[in-house]
Amino acid sequence: MTSTQSPPPVTMDYDIYPVHPTDDNKTNREKTMSWTLRFNDILDAEKIQDSLRRLLEIGDWRKLGGRLREKKDGKLELFAPQQFTAERPAFLYNHDALSDMSINEHPLASRLPKASEGPSLQKFDGHFRPLAGPLGFPGNTAELISQDAPQLSLNITSFNDATLVTISWPHILMDALGYQDLLRCWSLVVSGREEEVPPFLGATKDVLLEAEQSNSEKPEDFKLEGKRLGTLGTSMFLSRFVWDHLRNPPVETRVIFLPKKAFKKIQSQVQEEATAAAQDTDEKPCVGEGDALTAWFTRTVAWSEKKARPVTIGSLVNARFRLSALANQRGVYIQNMVLGTFTFLSPQTARGPMGPTAVAHRRHVIEQTTEQQTLSFMRYARRMAEKSANKTPMFGEKDALPVMINNLTKAELIKTVDFSGAVTRQGDKTESRSNPVGSAVNYHFQHWDELMGFRNFFAVMGKDHDDNYWITAAMFPNAWVKFEEEMERLR
Repeated sequence: MTSTQSPPPVTMDYDIYPVHPTDDNKTNREKTMSWTLRFNDILDAEKIQDSLRRLLEIGDWRKLGGRLREKKDGKLELFAPQQFTAERPAFLYNHDALSDMSINEHPLASRLPKASEGPSLQKFDGHFRPLAGPLGFPGNTAELISQDAPQLSLNITSFNDATLVTISWPHILMDALGYQDLLRCWSLVVSGREEEVPPFLGATKDVLLEAEQSNSEKPEDFKLEGKRLGTLGTSMFLSRFVWDHLRNPPVETRVIFLPKKAFKKIQSQVQEEATAAAQDTDEKPCVGEGDALTAWFTRTVAWSEKKARPVTIGSLVNARFRLSALANQRGVYIQNMVLGTFTFLSPQTARGPMGPTAVAHRRHVIEQTTEQQTLSFMRYARRMAEKSANKTPMFGEKDALPVMINNLTKAELIKTVDFSGAVTRQGDKTESRSNPVGSAVNYHFQHWDELMGFRNFFAVMGKDHDDNYWITAAMFPNAWVKFEEEMERLR
């Protein structure tokens, strides 16, 4: 990507912040994320946007209001105005006031996924893009640079019984855990508790590199090195990947609504199968909720294929929780710290009982996310990036069926946001309401260019206030047929 926009002159009007290597990569440059929070209350839009602006005026939080620039070496940096003005705002803002309309009357918002009595699959595609903001909002990194635009954009849609709050940003800026911290601190300002906002850490220093360099223990070998696909294997894997997309209808994105009762059925079945598989050993397998979901996703996808194939499960984890140098600090890291773990299954295991898959997934994640293995993965990824910024290492069998999972349940994003300080009127006053006033009912995310381009991708958005799971997934139609069958089985 090259921009014709020249960097602004270095003056006292700007502070220059680096864009760290884990943020500035090909994948992140191509993705602009939009997260839409749905509130069943009427919020004061001006207070919401004023609070976000005020947050971005505190210390190094101003980095989030910076403008991306491409240096001569092709790397990115951020120019943050020392003072935000109408000409140089902290973020782009739009408010659609539809106070004479119910959200259920809006032609688009009325179709947003919602809780159902039983498990359900609900369509969620690019048609919802207008809810993320006006067409003039920049939709990718190149447009952000050429338009000299701030990274964040805020779009609020007000109805007479609900409010939608959508915030968008380039993936270069942060991951979902960074977004969680943004929501939490934004909520503090909305509630008049600005003094409780924690420091913004790592704004000018690469804290992940520092964690690598400060490690006093002998570096461990990267355990997955032996599973990495070589040049030929990678070419064969990618050729199979492209061929799968050419011979199938386009990937479809839907939201899986999984009520608490339905999930318990899955979890109980997985636990029983895991226990049965271990009956001849001294082991007492413990299956976590995430492992149970992973096994359910994997087995259902595996059976959607005409022929049995080995499966590689890629599960995303976050370095914030794996490195003591980061976990012991007081403050927040608004950046990307996502790493991958990989579980390798034979065709028989992938299509067999779910229990062994759940146990294998748990074992692989534990083995690959010790502090020393996390550091080894970071060193390995850094070396690979230095060789080629556009190549991502791949692991597993060359003919494997990939399943990607990003489980955000522990982030509790639905429960993190608290805009009660901006509520002007309660929307839902029924006795069946379960969420506190000013909290989100649910939320959804989408990519501005294309919601999901990668098939067999599952984003576990987490639980709502009734402990129901919300999952956004992208698959070929034949896989969705199998999930339709699962919905019937779980009802």
